[in-house]
Amino acid sequence: MDVNFIFKVRTDLQYLQKKMAKVIRDPAIGELYKIKELCAEKGVDADIQKRLSDAITLAEARDAYCASVSSEPSDALATLQRETLEYPFDQVYKDGKTKWKLNPRMMSGHFEGKFLQSIVSMSKAKRVLEIGMFTGYAALACAEALPEDGTVTTLEFDPFLEEVAKGFFAKSPCGKKISIRIGDAKETLLKLAEEKAQYDVVFIDANKDGYLNYFKTVIEKDLLAKGGTVVFDNALMYGGAYNMKSTNEHALDIRKCNEYVKSRDDMFQVLVPIRDGALIVRRKEDVFL
Repeated sequence: MDVNFIFKVRTDLQYLQKKMAKVIRDPAIGELYKIKELCAEKGVDADIQKRLSDAITLAEARDAYCASVSSEPSDALATLQRETLEYPFDQVYKDGKTKWKLNPRMMSGHFEGKFLQSIVSMSKAKRVLEIGMFTGYAALACAEALPEDGTVTTLEFDPFLEEVAKGFFAKSPCGKKISIRIGDAKETLLKLAEEKAQYDVVFIDANKDGYLNYFKTVIEKDLLAKGGTVVFDNALMYGGAYNMKSTNEHALDIRKCNEYVKSRDDMFQVLVPIRDGALIVRRKEDVFL
């Protein structure tokens, strides 16, 4: 079997794949790589090794293909993505400017950005809440899909990232729709509840040990508007959510959150296996009218 895929992906998407370190989100693919190394060490038949390599190529081609046929990002988002990849996060961490060592892989990126824009536009949202901003890719993507009077409120713990994101937002006419709230997300959510704020779409992409608390606060404090949608990023956590042998702390936090959402009789949810998994949650009363 001869498998040769050549995808004509935009330059910025190719740059993303080249610049970012290889990330294996599917543990099954990781196992295939280990088997491939073992086969080489054991001198397994060359045809079998080739078939195994072809299988890996096919498995890895899916995400690249999905990105290649999806709509292209705006110039502002492409610039944000490129400059995030080039940003000297290691140096600013050494200089003590950030609270922790940041990584470009924390960025939502092109494919997930398009997914969020689909959610926002299909739900005819006007108010979006994001928990976990980083450099602002998801916030700006959502802002682009909102009407002129729409707003994105994005929460971020690290003060350093506020100025970084503002610089990117200023390059887009949609940046004016975004407001940044710096501080502990748990406290900020309570303040927003006191302000009687409500949101049509809530995107949670922050510290994994906070996911469950964030969700409970959004629901219990009535921050989710009628007909609203909550989207959790990293709902598969590199396979750790469903690999019961995993002891990774983040995976255990995600698994706990997923199981809690499923246990609620008032919620309707679907976990979509794009990139690292997106869990979409809505109230049942808004789904089954």
